[in-house]
Amino acid sequence: MSFFGIVPRVSMFTLPYTLLALYFNFRFRAWFGLPVLGYIMLFLGLALWLICYSQVSKAYRERKLLTTGCYSKVRHPIYSIWGFLVIPGFSLIIGGFMLCLPIVYWLSMLRFIGDEERELEEMFGEEWREYARRTGRFLP
Repeated sequence: MSFFGIVPRVSMFTLPYTLLALYFNFRFRAWFGLPVLGYIMLFLGLALWLICYSQVSKAYRERKLLTTGCYSKVRHPIYSIWGFLVIPGFSLIIGGFMLCLPIVYWLSMLRFIGDEERELEEMFGEEWREYARRTGRFLP
């Protein structure tokens, strides 16, 4: 499994939508949003992402299943941080048609997450199955 997981596949949907939303924002001058809240969410999300990223990159290099730290309560905290903080924050900063980007993200995430979890189960077997039983996928 790639270090990037399903991010390239999710990006196949979110990136084109982002470009289309920006085009429509310019075309129809749709720039309503909540930028202050967006910046707060974005800053918090990126700080949490850095913490999780440092933990998972070490485990990935060692080929270990990470079940502590950020990963002790949620199987996919990085995807959750991006879906609940970073992308919505970015969307609130830009506003307009960009406000639907979190929906596109979550629909594509839900479409592909099963593939990643099957690969993790193949790699880690019973250790993964036990971890998956006791932790939430995106929320504790």
